[in-house]
Amino acid sequence: MYVQTPDQLFSLALLLACCGLAVWRGRWIERAAAAAMAAAWFASPLVQVDQQALGVQTGVLVVDILLLAVLLYLALTTDRWWTMAATAFQGVAALIHLAAAIDREIFPRAYYVAGSLVSDLVMGALLVGAWNAGRRPKSEPSEFA
Repeated sequence: MYVQTPDQLFSLALLLACCGLAVWRGRWIERAAAAAMAAAWFASPLVQVDQQALGVQTGVLVVDILLLAVLLYLALTTDRWWTMAATAFQGVAALIHLAAAIDREIFPRAYYVAGSLVSDLVMGALLVGAWNAGRRPKSEPSEFA
């Protein structure tokens, strides 16, 4: 199930706000990132192993690495500053998985909370980026729409 706790509800509300704002005010960069973040948010519970108490969640790690690749591509090919912040935060999310893989005694709740907080920071970067995209002057015909 996707929403069982207040922090999951907050995360879903933040995702909907980010994606809605990206569709409303954002350009193709913000929309692409919003689509990738929404796909990752909904895919993560599907690949999570609920019976696993300790160690890395391999399925969630793969989803996070794929999201990191999308954000890194956007950061390297666009002129938006928020993509760099989102990529950095998503890189920290991947490092959290690495820490859980190295030290299998990390408390599951700490692993979960750290991942959730960093995920909210990634979405926060998109939220600010989408808001600012609406304030940018309209693109020239040669730029991507």
